[in-house]
Amino acid sequence: MQKQRVKTSMSVPEMGKMLGLGKVESYWLVKKNYFKTIQVAGRMRVMLDSFEDWYAGQFHYKKVDGTPPGEKWRHTTMSVPEMADLLGLKSGTAYDLVKRGYFETILIDRRIRIITSSFEAWYQKQTHYVKISERSNENGIYREA
Repeated sequence: MQKQRVKTSMSVPEMGKMLGLGKVESYWLVKKNYFKTIQVAGRMRVMLDSFEDWYAGQFHYKKVDGTPPGEKWRHTTMSVPEMADLLGLKSGTAYDLVKRGYFETILIDRRIRIITSSFEAWYQKQTHYVKISERSNENGIYREA
């Protein structure tokens, strides 16, 4: 009996199809050295482990199958729209809070991410904003936090 081989690499066109990209943009990602590549029989191949590591650390590109990007950052950070949804704010108000420097932020792929621990520390210190999950459904009266 033969053991089944575990796939460890994929072709650049295969990677492009996975991300819904064309030929030029696929090779542009390779040229930027985002992932480890090897040459097999004169053809360039992308290593799957380095591709998945890159995919988990970025937010710009999305897989066609619907797998969300940025898993590496989802547990420690949140986007500004996520924070707006959490507090029931409009996005403009949320961006204004970020601009005022209430939270510690980082920039990942040209996107602002709020450090969750700094958001929670700010939330505990202030009394004006209430999370949607802590609001009462009766006549807009708020529950004690």
